[in-house]
Amino acid sequence: TLQQARDALEAFADVPVILLPGNHDPATADSALARLGITRPGVHVALAREPIRLDALEVYPCPLTSRHAYDDPAGWLPAQNRQEIVRVVVAHGGALNFGETTEAPNRIDVDTVLGRGYDYLALGDWHGVFRVNARAWYSGAPEPTRFKEKRPGHVLLVEIDAPGAEPRVTELPVARTRWITRELELFEDADVEALAAWLDGLPEKSWSLVELTLRGQLSLAAHARLEALVADYGSRLALMRTDAAAVQVAPTPEDLEALRGEGYLGRAISVLRQGESPDDAAALRLLYRLMQESA
Repeated sequence: TLQQARDALEAFADVPVILLPGNHDPATADSALARLGITRPGVHVALAREPIRLDALEVYPCPLTSRHAYDDPAGWLPAQNRQEIVRVVVAHGGALNFGETTEAPNRIDVDTVLGRGYDYLALGDWHGVFRVNARAWYSGAPEPTRFKEKRPGHVLLVEIDAPGAEPRVTELPVARTRWITRELELFEDADVEALAAWLDGLPEKSWSLVELTLRGQLSLAAHARLEALVADYGSRLALMRTDAAAVQVAPTPEDLEALRGEGYLGRAISVLRQGESPDDAAALRLLYRLMQESA
């Protein structure tokens, strides 16, 4: 993992890079960032609370020195009276002016930071893009990490023409993975085939994560087709998560005709058809699928 990070940083060539310890990789004795061992001048591992000068820009990092801190990580910042250079603060934590009243770690007083004369506050912690105000933004994570995140997968291009000028912020999508959530109602064979066509049309399936919530009522044949479809795409997509608990099975006359047997098999089919428990229904579906596969 460390070597992958080193290799990625090499791609930036002469472009300066600042790495800020956050709550998952704080600036502790065993910090992963400290163990990178980067010696290239353009890479700055901000383990200390001290400004970093980059040409006409001065960056003030606010690293977390522990996973959870109850003092403001940006509380150390000195007031700035001189305006000959653009000053940017980089910090990791929650913005105090969101209005929460409960005590929480790593809280940053955005208004106080900007009131001390800084031009921009680059925030980390939230996984999605979020504008706190014109001078304070969360860029979010470059890749989503779960289905319910809001607006992940971006970086921010921030342009500041001169000290005191209002920043111009442009959101740039960079995510490679696609996290897709769908809710569907299935009532006939055509609905299952429509789902199959949609899955087949997904681009770059190995980079797609799909969460399906299904409802409805299907024949035994259509339900068997659905199960086969889910199993197939479960091995083709990066992730296939399916909740089909609300899909009921209603055997058609054709299904029942196919579910015929003699002796023990016939008696088992008869008992399962009369059963009312979910296990009976599941066993009947499995039996139908096995009989179809062996036909």
